[in-house]
Amino acid sequence: MKRFEKENQDLFIALASILNTKGADIEMKSDFDHWCKHEEIKYTNVPEIRGYHGPEGEGFYFRARHNHFGIGFQQLIASFPINIDGYKFEMIGFSDFEVEPGERTWAESINFIVTKNGKNVL
Repeated sequence: MKRFEKENQDLFIALASILNTKGADIEMKSDFDHWCKHEEIKYTNVPEIRGYHGPEGEGFYFRARHNHFGIGFQQLIASFPINIDGYKFEMIGFSDFEVEPGERTWAESINFIVTKNGKNVL
């Protein structure tokens, strides 16, 4: 059985498009294949969708493409909730850019749940 995000990819494309229109720079899928050599990486209009599990329940998160979204946290908060085709996307958290010892970095991310008729779709 396919997961919600695969069956409803268009919802996530629409969400990423709305956020990008507001100034966020969401990480998108690319045609990059580490086994092949490409001269140029081409990005799609499909966001990288990752699963989230926390105190608020199960949901999803998007990362910033270049470590930072390009807009402030308050602007992201003000963008939510977002309603698309009967689904409600509610932001439940935000992670700042982090640098771990050894210089590994983690891009900013936004966590959100998706509900329909008041119930989490997951």
